Amino acid sequence: MTFYERFQRLPIRSKLLAMVLLPLVVVLPLLGLLLLVWGNVALDRLLITKVRSDLAVAQGYFERVLGEVGSSAAAVADSQALHRALDDDTAATSADAGTWVTLLQAFKAREGLDFINLRAPDGTLRITDFGAAPATDGRSPAFRAAAAESGRARASIEVLQPDELARLAPALQDRVAVPLVSTRNAAPTARTQEDRAMVVLATAPVHDERGVLRGHVQAGVLLNRNLPFIDHINEIVYPEGALPFGSRGTATLFLDDVRISTNVRLFGDDPKNRAIGTRVSQAVRDTVLGGGQPWLDRAFVVNDWYVSGYLPLADGAGRRVGMLYVATWNGPSPG
Repeated sequence: MTFYERFQRLPIRSKLLAMVLLPLVVVLPLLGLLLLVWGNVALDRLLITKVRSDLAVAQGYFERVLGEVGSSAAAVADSQALHRALDDDTAATSADAGTWVTLLQAFKAREGLDFINLRAPDGTLRITDFGAAPATDGRSPAFRAAAAESGRARASIEVLQPDELARLAPALQDRVAVPLVSTRNAAPTARTQEDRAMVVLATAPVHDERGVLRGHVQAGVLLNRNLPFIDHINEIVYPEGALPFGSRGTATLFLDDVRISTNVRLFGDDPKNRAIGTRVSQAVRDTVLGGGQPWLDRAFVVNDWYVSGYLPLADGAGRRVGMLYVATWNGPSPG
């Protein structure tokens, strides 16, 4: 017996009831499904709008750090103590290295820097905060990229090779090397370690009262494993009470596609288990580092999905060398 024949045999009351309920049985689930899909899309748009704002806050703080390091270099370059030292000894040599080291270390401590050095007018490294410069060192690529050609202090992000950092700040080398951790969805690589240093580097010219260039002060802050720096970004972007219960905010600094400073956890909630050495997903890498475009969307981060914002970071020569990231986690995503 067909459905139509069965329907014809029903009493009038049952037929009327079926005619009333059938549309509801079909329409209500469809309506619920549409509302669910629309709600998820609307929530994603809201979260993406928020992460765009969060990324702007993080970028603003990052630029402020660059400005502060630049101001520190300029303050040292203009200091009477430095000019008096130059007047007393116009050639910073190994014979008077102790005096210069003491002076530069005092400047470094006062300004909260990781390293500081003095260069000749042509950019040759003369003295560092740990001793006299190697005689073979000339105008390094790092100096050329950050040099204040306009006569004003200039700060930029720079990536230093191991030998460059060894000349400027050998005491920092233990913080630099980052063993790479196998990461799901990352681009294939044959590398096993990131041994370059990402620094905020500022150079300020030193002029005498007649405007004659006497040298350059170069100051820097190392960003590899700089946990206070990344934690402060996270505190600014996601202060306590800013996120709904159960959500959490994260921040990361990348050198190329490698996390060199982050509060993303590799596993669990132990603050010691930071995901330093893990890598960004290939989709994000291609968009941000390859295409130079910000990423504002869900992204797979280490071992879960986050609503994420990634911003490309360029060095003084305009080359994309890393990324700044902030994100919120709102529970597992089906994507």
